[in-house]
Amino acid sequence: MEKLKHSKLGIVSFILSFIPIIYVIIQTIIDLSSPIETGLNKGLVISYFIMNFMFAISLVSFVLGIIAITRKGYKRNLSISAVIISGLILLVPIISSIRSVIKILNI
Repeated sequence: MEKLKHSKLGIVSFILSFIPIIYVIIQTIIDLSSPIETGLNKGLVISYFIMNFMFAISLVSFVLGIIAITRKGYKRNLSISAVIISGLILLVPIISSIRSVIKILNI
């Protein structure tokens, strides 16, 4: 039996799935070390841009992971892990958006 190798798409997807997690950890450390009152935090516009960028990275990781899962002749462990991690990260803004729409419609 031939040993299967990891797909390059699966590896890239797995690495990309951890970038938003690393960002959240770093941002939490920055927020804890310099409270809002000190003025050392970044502006809100930059934070919104970065959060949208992290959403895009998670979405790309999710799609690449699904593509890597469907490829034959490669291991699927990293691809499945990347899809699960990215999917969990994507749930946060999706649920938040749904809650916002519901709140707006109930006014």
